[in-house]
Amino acid sequence: MKSISIGMMIMIAFCASLAHANGLSSLTLSDSEMQKLKKYFPAEEDKNLVWKGDPLIVSLSKNNEKRIVFPSAVLVDVKGALTTDQLRIVNNDKSLYLTALSVFPKTRIYVTLQDTGDVVLVDLVVNDHADIATQYVTTIKGHNDIKQNISFQNNQTSSSNDDEDLSTVDLMRFAFQQLYAPAQIQESFTVYNRVSMHAEQFVPDLVYGDKVISHPVGSWIAGNRYVTAIALQNKYPYTTHIDIRNDLCGNWQAAVIYPRTTLLFHGEQFHDSTMLFLVSQKPFNEAMAVCHGNS
Repeated sequence: MKSISIGMMIMIAFCASLAHANGLSSLTLSDSEMQKLKKYFPAEEDKNLVWKGDPLIVSLSKNNEKRIVFPSAVLVDVKGALTTDQLRIVNNDKSLYLTALSVFPKTRIYVTLQDTGDVVLVDLVVNDHADIATQYVTTIKGHNDIKQNISFQNNQTSSSNDDEDLSTVDLMRFAFQQLYAPAQIQESFTVYNRVSMHAEQFVPDLVYGDKVISHPVGSWIAGNRYVTAIALQNKYPYTTHIDIRNDLCGNWQAAVIYPRTTLLFHGEQFHDSTMLFLVSQKPFNEAMAVCHGNS
């Protein structure tokens, strides 16, 4: 079965109804708003590899070159694990061009981002059916401060008319950019301030059905609205699906899931996790209050 494109999943997610304390609310975006949002959400999820600390798996087919694009210039080290008769590497600024010249077992290479010094672990696998399409590596900014859920102070400033006019798309794309875009192309807006979520490291009440591990990552305020990013990971050894219409607890104005609403079994390298972006009129902990029996 062919995978559904991210653009289609976003359309489905944004047009879904959301669970609210006072019933259901729906969000419909215009064509221009959808185009604006999709500029920041890659069209094909399998072309986007997100470095979160776990090794990335890159599949190569024998004698076919595959390009891997990083957010900055890189250095690569195979640690002597492969010879030039097994793997050809061409390092051209931000891109690695990899060609498996023979079949070899899964092998780890070490890629250093020159602008930050971060080392990305890449596991190479030779597979006759591997896709040779270019893949892009991004890093999740703030991965190391995920546990510090009250380390950011609420630096709210008085709202201007411009703040209040920020659309739901603006809020969503800003949060997405903060997590996924390379640091050198991230935009800085004075109307956004990072705020405390006043939440535990995990929030089991957010998604009904005990389906996933819900991990608050970051929250921002602009004007009088908040946008919050939550990392979701399947808890169980079987596939699960997240339905925005029925599965979310809390008082939310809008929600979108990227890059997938169906999560494969826990531990599956690429497809057991996803990100949930929530827009609310209250801070995250207050929007979640209804889930704890509070008004």
